[in-house]
Amino acid sequence: MRKVFLYYAILCICFFDIAYAKEPLKLSLDEAIQLAVRSNPNVQSVRLSYTLQKFNLWIQEWAFYPHYSLQAVGGFASKGNENNHFRNSRNWDVRPGISLLTPVGTEIALNATNVKTKYYNPGLSLQIIQPLLRGFGTAVVETALCNAKDSEIISRLSIEGTLRSTITTIINAYLDIVMAERTITIDDDALKRAQKSVEQTKLFIKAGHKAGTELVTVEADVATAKTLLENDKNNLDQARYALLAAIGLDPNTPVIFTDFNVDRLIAKYHLPSLENTKHLMMENDIQYQTDQITLHGSTARSLLVANDNTRWRLNFVVNASTGNGSGGGPYAGFNSLFWRATQSQSVGLELNIPIDDQLAKQAVISAKVALKQAELALLQEKWSKETSAINGWNTVVSAKKALAFAANAEELQKRTYTLNFQKYLHGLIDSLDLQTAQVQLIQAQQTLLSARIFYLKALVNLDYLIGKTLKTWNVDVRLS
Repeated sequence: MRKVFLYYAILCICFFDIAYAKEPLKLSLDEAIQLAVRSNPNVQSVRLSYTLQKFNLWIQEWAFYPHYSLQAVGGFASKGNENNHFRNSRNWDVRPGISLLTPVGTEIALNATNVKTKYYNPGLSLQIIQPLLRGFGTAVVETALCNAKDSEIISRLSIEGTLRSTITTIINAYLDIVMAERTITIDDDALKRAQKSVEQTKLFIKAGHKAGTELVTVEADVATAKTLLENDKNNLDQARYALLAAIGLDPNTPVIFTDFNVDRLIAKYHLPSLENTKHLMMENDIQYQTDQITLHGSTARSLLVANDNTRWRLNFVVNASTGNGSGGGPYAGFNSLFWRATQSQSVGLELNIPIDDQLAKQAVISAKVALKQAELALLQEKWSKETSAINGWNTVVSAKKALAFAANAEELQKRTYTLNFQKYLHGLIDSLDLQTAQVQLIQAQQTLLSARIFYLKALVNLDYLIGKTLKTWNVDVRLS
């Protein structure tokens, strides 16, 4: 009875597994791109980095907000004397405070004390420090804030760059699948033609019109076609896994990639002029924009701060305090805050003159060298980007011409094979000539397929170089 129940349970589990098994996910190229925009690990990672960078920017802005503090201390003490008596005392102190740093470098600190022992005598103290030379001005004081703003912009650009790269990778991987599928079709057609040649050769041999050795040649064609077809299937599987990895999906995910019209996809792209290509390249390249921001931002500010650190330190200092009296009487408690005897004010200048500060001089020289090197690197990068734009544009133009030649050659090879097959049927040529025509037709078809895919990839790559990928595929840069 137990065995019957166990078998029944297993059958039920199998039934539910089959009934509720996941249907294969059907993805078009557009759907694969949209899925990658949401789920690709690289895209998610740069978005997390942007979230962290936004918080870092907030921290630098918060540095110029009022900062509050609160300290509290309480205690109990007991002390004996020679009469064997104990004297108990309690005390507590609450110290609130507020400080502020202004964009011009002014530091303001207001602190209060509330000491309570036997008597209560609160106190207030105010300190204002204003740098007059070193550390003065928004350009120096807000250096960290400006660097954080630049980093936030760079992080935002990084999201856009990652999206462009991911989409381009997906398109190329999808095209690899298309090429693998079309290659299978070409080689499958070649296998059918070879098998048809074998059947026809057998009829010729049977009728005594061909020698038996003719069969070996055409059967070799069949074996070769089968080998190529098997390799093509393996290449297709690898291309599918590569696309899943580009999207950011588990390789075990059941997915069916729908076919699409290559010519329609080619029509999606438009070739700009060469001058416009170079202009768009320099305007939209993520790395070039990032390096420009870094050069005119943190690198230039490093030199500014280094020069500032060589200056004399001259601070205008104001101190004022009131309260903190002692004992009781009419001026204890809050009255002590208004008692002139507990009030004090001071105003002064603090001067610090660095003498032969070689470390500060070294920092200035290092900052100048770093700035000059960054300028030279940016100039070289500009030339490199323009070269890439020119090469990308020329590649598209050349690939378009090659596609036209390949299409013409493929059409001519089709006619040639048809003529040779008719000659073979009438005994005008042998199987070796037919085999040659078969190989040439396969090569022409493969060349046409490769030329069409290469032309499309050239368009995709140029679209990536000029920064139009997201616009072409209607993808918005979501920052969270």
